[in-house]
Amino acid sequence: MTIHITPQQQLESKSQQGINQGAKLPLLYLPHPKRIYQHRKQRFMQLAKANPLAHYFSLCAKINALQLTIVDQSPITQNIKVAANNLITANNSALLSANNLFNQQWQDYLTQIINGLTDFQPQIDPIIQSLNNKTRQEKQQLATDLLSGAFTKVNSGEALFIWSALACYYTQLAAQLTGETAAIATRAHNSPLCPLCHSHPIASIVHLGSENGLRYLQCSLCETQWYSPRVKCTNCQDMSAIDYYSLDKELAAVKTECCHHCHGYLKIFYQDVDPKLDIVVDDLNTLILDQETENAGFSKTGLNPMLFP
Repeated sequence: MTIHITPQQQLESKSQQGINQGAKLPLLYLPHPKRIYQHRKQRFMQLAKANPLAHYFSLCAKINALQLTIVDQSPITQNIKVAANNLITANNSALLSANNLFNQQWQDYLTQIINGLTDFQPQIDPIIQSLNNKTRQEKQQLATDLLSGAFTKVNSGEALFIWSALACYYTQLAAQLTGETAAIATRAHNSPLCPLCHSHPIASIVHLGSENGLRYLQCSLCETQWYSPRVKCTNCQDMSAIDYYSLDKELAAVKTECCHHCHGYLKIFYQDVDPKLDIVVDDLNTLILDQETENAGFSKTGLNPMLFP
């Protein structure tokens, strides 16, 4: 693997320029569920061709297709616009936390997903059967474990389907938070976690056409993107020792941003290099970069919703 280190002063200057113009630039991008699932499905299908992960990519594409059907035909019934401002000031928890907004409509989504996958691939049938045999209370507990970060308490195969259903639910909630509500939620939380639901990011992205080179972290649950300064560790906030690893070339579309202070890393995606990138799909498509980065002594601090430990 080739290690490329972009001059730190150059990136700090570009990041600072974005901060100075912060009044004109969005600090938060709310999700568009239909657009996300449509693009992700297409990207999985595109990369599944002649790919060693072809079967898994096909499964993920099918899940995304089912998520798209859900948000199109079975949208959430919960409207949080009126209650949002009161909720964000009522306590210190995230606006879209399990404490505030967590009903059981996500379980209807889970049923639709696993029913849509029945007989799709024989190897997942035992997982589907196991989920079907669980009570609603048991499923709710598994979801609570996942949302609290207790991933080892949930079978990784079951976690994939449960999280996919939860994501359908929370992404639609996040999409409602337009205008001042989103600004309030952003100001209320200042950490590496999602300002709306407190979930871990998948990775970070520099948008296509971002003149100031600003990067945004993308939530693994509600798909919200929030501004995060570059050349700053997204895990420990240290700015003293950041390196960028890539496999092939300095101007790679995907790199790992590695911190020598906490020894954590997170991928960063550059849409100006590849406009077709999807954070979830291309994170899975570059697992060799994870392997090489971890061989160098770093540990991943993000969570891919399609790949549980």
